[in-house]
Amino acid sequence: MKTRFYIGILFILLQVGSIAYSRFIPERFFCWAPYDMHVKFEVFVTIDGKTLTTEETVARYKYKMNGWEQRSIDNIFSLISQYESTYGKDDDAKVLMKYSINGHKEKEWKFTHE
Repeated sequence: MKTRFYIGILFILLQVGSIAYSRFIPERFFCWAPYDMHVKFEVFVTIDGKTLTTEETVARYKYKMNGWEQRSIDNIFSLISQYESTYGKDDDAKVLMKYSINGHKEKEWKFTHE
């Protein structure tokens, strides 16, 4: 009986710890409300002077590359950065993302290989 009690307490503490941790990171995977922002975005990828089509960009990252996202925009930054730092590192791609969070002023994010 005591073992189940301690396992239950541990389970709850792990959840509370995950939520507290996620409040201080941009991706916010374990928040109670991870879908608390709405982001309109579009991604442009240029390789060897050629800008990829939307279909080519979607195929490259295996994720939609324009439209609305309900999670933190940092999730998409992370997805693109990870791909370009691993599989795409030899392509010398230049990535430009235009995005707006919750209808505010449009911003730009760029990824280039250094």
